[in-house]
Amino acid sequence: MPDLLLNHLKKHIQLTETEEHLILSSIQMRRFKRGDFLTKEGEVNRYTNFIVTGSAKVYYIDQQGQEHIIQLGIKEWWIGDFSSFITQTKGILYTEALTVTETASFSYDILQELYNKVPALERFFRLLTQKAYAAFHRRVLESLSMDAEQRYIAFRTSYPEMDQQLSQKDIAAYLGISAEFLSKIKKRIVEKQKTEYNR
Repeated sequence: MPDLLLNHLKKHIQLTETEEHLILSSIQMRRFKRGDFLTKEGEVNRYTNFIVTGSAKVYYIDQQGQEHIIQLGIKEWWIGDFSSFITQTKGILYTEALTVTETASFSYDILQELYNKVPALERFFRLLTQKAYAAFHRRVLESLSMDAEQRYIAFRTSYPEMDQQLSQKDIAAYLGISAEFLSKIKKRIVEKQKTEYNR
């Protein structure tokens, strides 16, 4: 299973055989049951996690007890409270397994050591951070400029695997709407498609 992470890295950076062995020996495999927390609010996130199997979500709970999903992740996605990990300070987010989930993880200390031994790995994580920042900007713009149906269509277009694998409840929470409203949106889209087809 660590090979899945190594193959993922090699899609983006070049590694020598020695560097590959260093990375493989540094990976920690972690397993979580559905509902287990990878990290909670008030904890320091010590690991950056690559999902090997399963799915997870990162969310914030407001003062009214309302859950706001910041990130969803499935196989071959990185998941976790990245701000807490980068700064090694207490986080305000929860990271929870949605299904039985296995991750290939690097601890913060091990990753800092790897940066010195495998310079390309630091470049990979810099690119990952840049992509995450760009995705965050896109999501903010979508929330400001799109209605709920448009946001769902954008989500489905960008993340078709998530749309198929994750529950309607979690997708709705990510979009900032109720599961019932998302169901209505899906029905409306199907009806529009039928109308287009019958023209």
